[in-house]
Amino acid sequence: MNKIKMTKYLGLITASTLLLGACGQTDSTEDQTNTNENEESTEQTAETAFPLTLKNYTASSEGADFSEKEITYESRPESIVANNQGTAELLLQLGLGDDITGVAALYGAGDEAVAEDFSSIPVLAEGYVGKELVVGADPDIVVGRGQLFSNAEWGTGTVEELNELDIQTYIQATSTTGATFDDLYADIDNLGKLFTVEDNAQAFSDDVQTRMDDIVAGVPEDQETLDYAYIFGAEGTNVDVYSGAADTYLNDALSYMDLNNTFADAAGEISVEALLEADPDVLLMVNYTGGRAPADSMADLKANEALSSLTAIQEDRVYTIDYNQFWSYGYQILTGMEQLSTEVYSTN
Repeated sequence: MNKIKMTKYLGLITASTLLLGACGQTDSTEDQTNTNENEESTEQTAETAFPLTLKNYTASSEGADFSEKEITYESRPESIVANNQGTAELLLQLGLGDDITGVAALYGAGDEAVAEDFSSIPVLAEGYVGKELVVGADPDIVVGRGQLFSNAEWGTGTVEELNELDIQTYIQATSTTGATFDDLYADIDNLGKLFTVEDNAQAFSDDVQTRMDDIVAGVPEDQETLDYAYIFGAEGTNVDVYSGAADTYLNDALSYMDLNNTFADAAGEISVEALLEADPDVLLMVNYTGGRAPADSMADLKANEALSSLTAIQEDRVYTIDYNQFWSYGYQILTGMEQLSTEVYSTN
């Protein structure tokens, strides 16, 4: 069983000083008080001081390759465009609803905990949003999934293009190649600092840790690792198998519940023949807004005679997962994992 990496991040530090007074020590006490007040001011300023430099990323023009980049933010951004639904929900969890001026890419079930606040955010596009609409929203910063920082028609524009327009960027570390679940804690911590909501960030990070601990605890102790594969659609005899090789954040998160992506090291498209040869224990059918109804895809998948020999089909281990929960590269994956754990391991 995977062990939780106990990654901890510090919240806002508030210094408090107890002064002891004594007869004949008035001057000394006053000097000590001034010293402590100065120290307190220094510590608080250090938490919220701008300019603030954070380790972040830039992406290639097609949004496929990432490079680390230190970014200096001169002041706290006051208006945010979230380039996908999951990012907006993360920002809402940090208490930043009033700062979000636009959201796009609404491709799955939303988080009910922030649904009311989410409904008040201007939707720039139901699908992926282009640079023109992003710039038109006049944000100080664009935050979100790294692959969408592209100069393609469906992209927000590259980091460099946005910076030239005096729009700053923050690419979620979870969306970069090589990311692990620990990068979620890093994103929460960085966004807490950037938007000066460190207390909210620490509280939310603790909640994420607790939920993951509970998921791990729900995996049977004698459970052997199960291999899985993603299915992005099935219609008639056509099956769209997705490797998920670049989605290391998802793969690492699911490994905490002893699930292993059988195509994690694959390159290129995955054929039906490759799926049959791999014969994974579990199939994960992806449900996304605008896609085929999951029930219809599931029916065609199970009726496909070419796939009838698959262990996952024979043992009825085909489960539907939500696109927003898994491909927003945020905390929503915990909800997906909680539901999946109930189905796979019959735990609550």
